[in-house]
Amino acid sequence: MINGDFEKFFKDLKSKGRTLDFELFGDYAASILNFYVGSSLLTNHEKAESALLLVRLFNAGLGNVISAADQQEIATVIQQDPTLNYSIIQPVFDL
Repeated sequence: MINGDFEKFFKDLKSKGRTLDFELFGDYAASILNFYVGSSLLTNHEKAESALLLVRLFNAGLGNVISAADQQEIATVIQQDPTLNYSIIQPVFDL
């Protein structure tokens, strides 16, 4: 679910000629994880693991330039972010 939805999101961005920058990634990651928790698709414990997975996917796309410690810190910030922006995650459900 996490990988597949991230791929859908990324493909939608590419089809619109947009790039995935750090700010957009953070908004997407927080929103999709908060949606999953709100829909009872993830527990809070799973949210932490999923945040790290999303950061690792993003890092892989950057050529693995983010250190493991920084990845963990970014995942923690994402996990704690209450953002739920439906307009950002909508493409995941349209494809």
